[in-house]
Amino acid sequence: MASDFPPLAIRIWMHKLKKGAGQPAAVLERSLLNFMSGEAASLSVKNATERGILVPRAVGSRAKRLTLSFCQKVPPSSAGDSYCFECHLPGVVRKCASCERCFHEACQRKDPEQPNYSVPSDKGQPYRFPVSESDKQPRSSTQNLEAPQTPTPKPLLDHNSNINQDAMATPGFFKHESPEWDDDVFFVSEQKGARQRKQARIKDELQPSLDSDEGSDLERCTRCRLLALAALLNPPQLEKQELGCLLRYSWDKHYSWISMDVTKYLAKHWNERDTTLIKRILFKTKILGLSDIEQNIEAEKYTYLAEFLMDLLDLQHNIAVFFGPKSVEYNATKWLLRDVTHDIREIRRCPDCYRYSNEASLSELWFAKPCLQRHELVFAKQTGSPPWPAKVMSVSKRQPIKYDVRFFGGSHSRALISERDITPIESDIQSHIKPRNSKALSAALRELQCHMMLSHYSASLFGFHADPIAAENLIQVALSHCTKSTETSTTGKRGRPPTPATPGAAKKRRLLNVTAADTPSPVPNHGIPDSVTYENLTAEILQAHENLLKCQSELAAMQRKLDEVKRKQWCYFCLEEAAFDCCFSASYCSVECQRRDKKRHQATCKVNH
Repeated sequence: MASDFPPLAIRIWMHKLKKGAGQPAAVLERSLLNFMSGEAASLSVKNATERGILVPRAVGSRAKRLTLSFCQKVPPSSAGDSYCFECHLPGVVRKCASCERCFHEACQRKDPEQPNYSVPSDKGQPYRFPVSESDKQPRSSTQNLEAPQTPTPKPLLDHNSNINQDAMATPGFFKHESPEWDDDVFFVSEQKGARQRKQARIKDELQPSLDSDEGSDLERCTRCRLLALAALLNPPQLEKQELGCLLRYSWDKHYSWISMDVTKYLAKHWNERDTTLIKRILFKTKILGLSDIEQNIEAEKYTYLAEFLMDLLDLQHNIAVFFGPKSVEYNATKWLLRDVTHDIREIRRCPDCYRYSNEASLSELWFAKPCLQRHELVFAKQTGSPPWPAKVMSVSKRQPIKYDVRFFGGSHSRALISERDITPIESDIQSHIKPRNSKALSAALRELQCHMMLSHYSASLFGFHADPIAAENLIQVALSHCTKSTETSTTGKRGRPPTPATPGAAKKRRLLNVTAADTPSPVPNHGIPDSVTYENLTAEILQAHENLLKCQSELAAMQRKLDEVKRKQWCYFCLEEAAFDCCFSASYCSVECQRRDKKRHQATCKVNH
């Protein structure tokens, strides 16, 4: 049903029409002037009357004055939602073929995971997250939205942020989350032609689904299209319990963007009767609130990542309809969707990396743990720092090819590195690394060695269901066999090379006064020491694991034995197991012990002898 009736007028009028009260049409029009023009306000009152939302009522004994009040019956409405699921405005909408949601044909998204509005950026904040590209804008430019007028929480930089702090001021540097980035890692050691190979099978299955948007797929809303791709885009071997844990990490970090939702507003301002009336007029589906989404996470109701994203889209639509698409509350949902969508992409890329980074406080060497999806190890070169060990997270498809890498050591920052600055870990690195005193590089190489050792074992030993104590023990055993120091002694003073992706690294290096000549020294071995073979290390780690399990079983048996001892009673005289009680405070194993202890015990005995 076509109508120019704005949904936010219901919320504004309800404050004047509480509990069935009535107001003249002029009063209702004036209440809308802060949000629209006078002509639009008059048209809103007229359309609401025509749709049966407002009904006239005579006031006074002579019925000379007419007022308008809400109709207490269910107003006539179309079969589907009256407001577009994308722009949240009324008009000529098209009903989804699978649900009650509707949309304008011009508003339908090309990609269900990319919004049709410009994603807000963190301009003016010390760290910025990668932004999603808009369907409406060219790929080479992005448009920033203004920040909300109310104070909003500043997002903290997490280990999953795709950030190069050395290029913070470079416009357009930050990676755009788009189909131009491939989750399949192309190995540097492969031939040039091999890198142009076709995508993996799962990608080939996905492409026809996206191309089919021109046909029957566009007849469904964004939510239903996401549901159709939910299983295909979900990481394999990701159980509901682990998925709930990952979603909890993301939700706890980002839910504070929204301070007021529809359910909280209704419960705060209106009684149950008025709340029911609002639900009948505005909403055709269940009104989701922050508490509902949190309960779904706690109850592990989500099977796929897309289901969580679908609930957030419903939350965004309800807030936009109720508060208006230009409200501060709706703008906050854009920031929430931006951050959560970034986390969803990180979980899809590698669930283990995302979980390890959020559990970094539990293990100092969390970055050394192997993932179920193994990452290629490379040396990445940045301006102002030597080639640095890193993991490859993803590779761009279009030219020039760039690698999204995460560095070992330090804060485990991430950066985009050109293909020419990437060196495979197996190559001779002596020509690339100059000997220098660098604690940061030494720590990174040691962490790399630990990761290489642990990568020879099953990732299930460090997975979601693994024993964290046993996993930490394996890390410590592997760490004990790593090179403890890669520092070299020099007679002159040299500046310490900075960790990759630190602000002002190139400038600081140019200011260093390096005058003394360094004596060349051998570059440390980046693999396992020659005296320690993988076979010996395997036996030692497995033996340590067996010893840990044996100690745990012995401790459990000792605890059971201790519990049995605590339940028994012992002789008050000889400390053997007691056979009978004398009183509440003493027991004896025999009459002889009771007789011998009579002189000492009779002063406190509770029984009259």
